[in-house]
Amino acid sequence: MYKFMANSRKNIIQLNKIDSTHHYIVVPRRIRGKVQKVIKPLKKVKGNCYFTCNMPHALINFIYRSVKKLGLTNSKLIFSRGTVRINNRIAHNAVSSTMLEWDLGILFIIPLKLRYNTFVTIEVADKDYSVRLMELAILIALMAYAHPSQPRKKHIEDAHKVLCLGWKSIMT
Repeated sequence: MYKFMANSRKNIIQLNKIDSTHHYIVVPRRIRGKVQKVIKPLKKVKGNCYFTCNMPHALINFIYRSVKKLGLTNSKLIFSRGTVRINNRIAHNAVSSTMLEWDLGILFIIPLKLRYNTFVTIEVADKDYSVRLMELAILIALMAYAHPSQPRKKHIEDAHKVLCLGWKSIMT
């Protein structure tokens, strides 16, 4: 085997392979109105994406593919389940993102009440499509992180196009 082929095999991650890990992170959490630091275990890893428990394998694959397509391979991305608050109110259909201290990475919190099998119907190009609400919320959050200068409306429109028509619809 050639030397360059051996090096390239180390960089290739199998599509269906999800590794386990024994890392821990310190995350901010609101407990009785005060922000406190809590240690959370990371159970699964795929590329630069780390996941806490209770993440479906199909969702892990979707997140990893989205991260690769958006070019977010420079930093560690951590996905966890928890409570998402917008203006001190609990939100069930939004994903929050937080930059962790000590350059640990970016934490994306997915609401606990949001289920993977919840579908919504959206209209793209005068056709109705049924998509998973969790995938839509995560994709909007990833696009907001990848392209912070674009308006939120553009992120939402692009996420709709990607989930309904594929990645080629926004790559033009």
